[in-house]
Amino acid sequence: MSNIDYISSAKERMSSRGASWVQAEDKFLIAEALATSLLTRLQASISETNSASLIVSGGSTPAPVFKALSGADIDWSRVFVTLADERWVPPGHADSNESLVRDTLMVDKAASAKFVSLYRPDISPDQALGSITADVKAMGSPFTAVVLGMGNDGHTASLFPDAPEHELVAAMDPNSTGTVMMMHPPSVPQARITLTRAALLNAKHRYLHITGEQKCQVLCDAVGNDPGARYQAGMAPVTGLLLESPESVSVYWSP
Repeated sequence: MSNIDYISSAKERMSSRGASWVQAEDKFLIAEALATSLLTRLQASISETNSASLIVSGGSTPAPVFKALSGADIDWSRVFVTLADERWVPPGHADSNESLVRDTLMVDKAASAKFVSLYRPDISPDQALGSITADVKAMGSPFTAVVLGMGNDGHTASLFPDAPEHELVAAMDPNSTGTVMMMHPPSVPQARITLTRAALLNAKHRYLHITGEQKCQVLCDAVGNDPGARYQAGMAPVTGLLLESPESVSVYWSP
């Protein structure tokens, strides 16, 4: 299958399930489109409930989205922001997603947003999970919007396919009452903390933001051919965030 075929197939497979598909000519145009949609949802939530919650992902792909959001004229003091996952490193570390968000999203007009950290200094991850869970739950339920990325191995957040089986099974359980979990996939150098699949599904809308033809191929393979498919062992972790209530999913893609 050619790259063009993968793009068409990925779009068709997601659209046939009821998900929205948005694409643009480059990463800046798709970032602008995604930021516009997010701001509409955040503003609507603020108007309806006096608050909003935004879950974002780290990495280089969302950087132009963060820039577009940071200059938007909404009441950011009413918005809670946290990450879908984080490396277990302190803010200021080169690999800290929190530092990325604070430096690129929570500036300019968005500086007044309330950030919920997934890291705690000076205590073990196991000791920290309780307080982190409480802080994430205090953001309100369901989340207004969750923005996910995807790796070439089909992982999303820190739900890696090579994570220890007991961790991945627990984190991917759609009926789990857990909000955050520590993950230790051998393919990455640091331990990770991640929102669970159940927590990420508890959102009014989920966005998958990806760029590049290879990611389109991974997505196409992940969602498969069966419109009735549901996540099960052996599937790419991202599948479990896309095929559950796909009418609440939008894919934003650019070359």
